[in-house]
Amino acid sequence: MNRILIVEDDALVADVYSEKLRTEGLVVDVAADGKTGLEMFRNQKVDLVLLDLLLPGIDGVELLKQIRSEFTASEVPVLVFTNAYLGGVIQQAWEAGANQVIPKAGIKPNMLVQMVKNALDNPPPPATRSRKEPEFDPEVRQQLLDSSSETLVALWRPLKQLACQGRHRDNHLCFGELFRIIRPLTTKATMAGLDGIARMSSAVEALLTELREKPEHLSPSVLLTIAQAIDTLTFLFEHPDDGSAKNPSSARILMVDDDEFTRQAVQSALARVNLKAIYADSPVQALKRRTGERFDLIILDIELPDASGFDLCSRFRAMPGCKDTPIIFLSMRTGLKDRAESALRGGNDYITKPSLYMELATKALSFVICNPLKRVAAAGKPNGRGAESVFSRRELNVMKQTILGGYDA
Repeated sequence: MNRILIVEDDALVADVYSEKLRTEGLVVDVAADGKTGLEMFRNQKVDLVLLDLLLPGIDGVELLKQIRSEFTASEVPVLVFTNAYLGGVIQQAWEAGANQVIPKAGIKPNMLVQMVKNALDNPPPPATRSRKEPEFDPEVRQQLLDSSSETLVALWRPLKQLACQGRHRDNHLCFGELFRIIRPLTTKATMAGLDGIARMSSAVEALLTELREKPEHLSPSVLLTIAQAIDTLTFLFEHPDDGSAKNPSSARILMVDDDEFTRQAVQSALARVNLKAIYADSPVQALKRRTGERFDLIILDIELPDASGFDLCSRFRAMPGCKDTPIIFLSMRTGLKDRAESALRGGNDYITKPSLYMELATKALSFVICNPLKRVAAAGKPNGRGAESVFSRRELNVMKQTILGGYDA
């Protein structure tokens, strides 16, 4: 009988995976941290390891290196499951000897069981079953939705503290608290069949990981992006069954910038969350692109040949079908005057160059997921089951002003 070792610090995730594997006749051990996982691996004959990368104590990459120093990939397969947007960590896992890297977002427990069986060279399960397996775990879904208000309140609390205290030596504590809450949300939302929440929380987790590694990149823009992402999660909890959040990768995005380096940077940023853009290098080309086409998001530079990004934004807003299209300004200008002008011309947001890739990626994903949901809310359609209001529009606007006033632009 095959023995599986799961190394995962989220108890709910570990319980769901282990229960699924045990029902398939596998012996399963669970470790909640890297050190315990290494000890259990060495004390038992393990046939396969399911390994989370972000662990307390010894991290997953280091644990994987220890395993590979004793056993080859063919002797003991190691399946890594992690945040799909943590590109650097994923690359380290491949280099350390992972057999497979599995993104938490989108992988249901039944799919994971099949991957384990394939890795163990077991035959596939029978093709016919007495009943169809559900695409999500109803119990996890109910638990996640029931606790959504508490989750959102817990996310807003450290963000409000960051907004009020500005640049402070204790900011890392707030980011640590945000990270602790957001990290397990991706896997739980995937198990619950809430794909939009899984994608959004996965992006926020990746952004927080970058900030923890590079705290000097903390800025008003980054904090506003996090606030927008949590606001998007609020809408997703309010509309858990809305299909518009299922596949944001199909969103149409227009990027207008005459700098090739910036266009490549935007392309790399959007690719992190499985988005892509159509590019224009001048207002004339952008207007030709816009004719007859509907975009889900527009990203504009301010300094463009022949006309400014502000003027182009005004032109877009005057076009039929573009009234509610989100527009983000991406510019080297850092002054509040330019931010104010962007808002007056109809822009929805403003990011200063150079920006963290995951900041732009998270903000873009927020817009392409949340904008359709806001149209549903504006139409007054019932949202069914979801979170209670935990943070009003007024409170959000006050916090945005606090963020902009508490940091040097």
